[in-house]
Amino acid sequence: MPRKPRKVCEYRFEIDAYTPETIPLSRLSQYLGDLARIMGESANVHLVRIEKGSTAPIIRVDWEAEPKVRERLRAVKFNEGPLEAQRAYREINRRLIEDNANGVLLDPKKAKVIRFPGRDSANQPEFGPIRQNAAFQGIPIRIGGEHDPVPIHLEDGDEKHIVMAPRRLAKQIGEHLFTSTVRIEGKGRFVRERTGDWTMLDFYAQSFEVLSEGDLRSDISRLRAIPAAWKELDDPIRELAGHRRGERPQ
Repeated sequence: MPRKPRKVCEYRFEIDAYTPETIPLSRLSQYLGDLARIMGESANVHLVRIEKGSTAPIIRVDWEAEPKVRERLRAVKFNEGPLEAQRAYREINRRLIEDNANGVLLDPKKAKVIRFPGRDSANQPEFGPIRQNAAFQGIPIRIGGEHDPVPIHLEDGDEKHIVMAPRRLAKQIGEHLFTSTVRIEGKGRFVRERTGDWTMLDFYAQSFEVLSEGDLRSDISRLRAIPAAWKELDDPIRELAGHRRGERPQ
């Protein structure tokens, strides 16, 4: 008895700067690598062909993985989801700016899932640098240097931060090396890139505190006890997403 063909879904990633004949292979591989990080589910996502016209890689997603991929794409669209996927989105947009191009990812029904503004966002002015108060937290994993102030490396999950601190403060933070999560407060210099992303130029620590591990159940109980209108909503996540898109509440 012949086997039934596996159900698949095809996504289309359009780049309007090149054709399949003109795009450099190395550049195409960069776009595809970032797209793979955005979509996730690497064992179930495949490049099947590149269609002519503008450069349009066709990405096949196995049927069983498609709900997870779609949810991940939705999260990236609203600047949520895994940090790796958010970084990949920014990398694609940066490359599109360099290539004077726009991009869009279409779902199997040809609906726009994610738009990459590319050259359109390049028209945004750069802004800064500006100096303002900020805070970083994480576990100190490296402290040291010959000069004053000295660099402190913080590990916060997948994120790594480097801040500068005077030696007296660095010595106190060093007592918590590899052991405790600390929050370091100070002043930083930031610039807004043409892509709309903010980049930190430097950060100088002024104080810190050790964060307690806490108890998850007690923390959730305290949050539930806070009077808040959002707790009366049927779908707070959907309402928040609507606010981000500029939609008025129903």
